[in-house]
Amino acid sequence: MSPVGILPVNKPCGVRSTDCVEKIKRILGRKTKAGHGGTLDSTASGLLILLLGPATRLSNFIMALPKCYETEIQLGRTTSTDDASGEILFERSFEGITNESIDLALPSFRGWRMQKPPMISAVHVDGKRAHELTRSGQTPEIDAKPVYFMRTERISEISGDGRVRFRLLCSKGTYVRSFARDIGEKLGCGAHVSALVRSSVGPFTLEAAPRYDDLLAMTRDELMEQIVRFDALLATANAYAIQGAQADSLRNGQSQNLKQLRRLTLGNALSDKFLIAGDGIFSICAASAEGDSLTLRPSTNIFYGGTAEE
Repeated sequence: MSPVGILPVNKPCGVRSTDCVEKIKRILGRKTKAGHGGTLDSTASGLLILLLGPATRLSNFIMALPKCYETEIQLGRTTSTDDASGEILFERSFEGITNESIDLALPSFRGWRMQKPPMISAVHVDGKRAHELTRSGQTPEIDAKPVYFMRTERISEISGDGRVRFRLLCSKGTYVRSFARDIGEKLGCGAHVSALVRSSVGPFTLEAAPRYDDLLAMTRDELMEQIVRFDALLATANAYAIQGAQADSLRNGQSQNLKQLRRLTLGNALSDKFLIAGDGIFSICAASAEGDSLTLRPSTNIFYGGTAEE
């Protein structure tokens, strides 16, 4: 039986996301198609979502889900990478920075804002990665991008050596290292990320994810048991069930009238994506108005064995 589905992993620091994918593939079989739903820096730990078999087509959908991070930020020091792995650019005193002054600064980060990615990042500049240009001695001109913070909260007191922890719930494309850099600038003392943990991606949580080292010690059959079904995604958007002749027409790429489908969950009612599941198909759809109803047009169809409601 070929692996199909989602594998949440509790990734430790020091492990690259691509290495994690490759080592899991070795256990499941080299012919296994595998990918991830968004990388996690090797200097960070936490939740990494692996996608197996046809589920690799979910990559963009998974990456668009909100993500929660817990980060420790070092005040008073700016680095070339905006984290502890880089060279120190300058140091300033953080005396006078209080818990209250941080709390007063945090509301300005909530909602939509323009954020400039770090110099050491995977964003493209003139067809090349920013980190490639930076490491070759160039200074890439990186444009700021819109990001969205749903939550920015301080979760610790400032330590004697200037470390403070935050919890951030944010949108796709957000760089926590940029948040650290920007709040350091706002406070006037500079700052960088000293530790970073991704604690959730959409409905998936770090607490429920098996540890990476434990997964590597498993047999293929044991690892197969850790794979999560597509049903776990139903709460992330408006989701509907389909079966029989309707499922056959969906497999052929035909649009579906919303009134003819049975609702499974409202999920995130504000999402612009609709999900249809059942009879061995999981579909991501876009909606368009048609008369007094909506028509759901499949943008991604994933075929697998079994039904979504077994």
